[in-house]
Amino acid sequence: MKVILQLSGDFLEAFGKDAEAITNALGTVVLLQSNVQMTGIPVHSAEESIAAMRVAGLEPCIDREQGLAAVWRRTHADFKGVADGKLVVMVFRDAAMLVPLDDLRPDEIARLYPRTELSSG
Repeated sequence: MKVILQLSGDFLEAFGKDAEAITNALGTVVLLQSNVQMTGIPVHSAEESIAAMRVAGLEPCIDREQGLAAVWRRTHADFKGVADGKLVVMVFRDAAMLVPLDDLRPDEIARLYPRTELSSG
């Protein structure tokens, strides 16, 4: 299974089903962040954690730019466009809204990321 890890400060974070899979593989704790399950791996132990994930059958992907490009490709033309010179996609926060692609939150990228387009880590 491919999982998305995103750098946030001193941690690599995973959200939703990715967080559950990593927790099952590594024994990390799942927390709720904005009503979305998440888990984090300290950057200082990332190499060992990634190796353990691979042994458990997970394929980690760590690349925000690749993620944003895949989200853009996957989003239907009716739900994306250009506003003020920036690429925008429609997301549902409290209501449907257009958000600049670069401003997507990590949990939104994880939810929108097409699993078939992930590199094998």
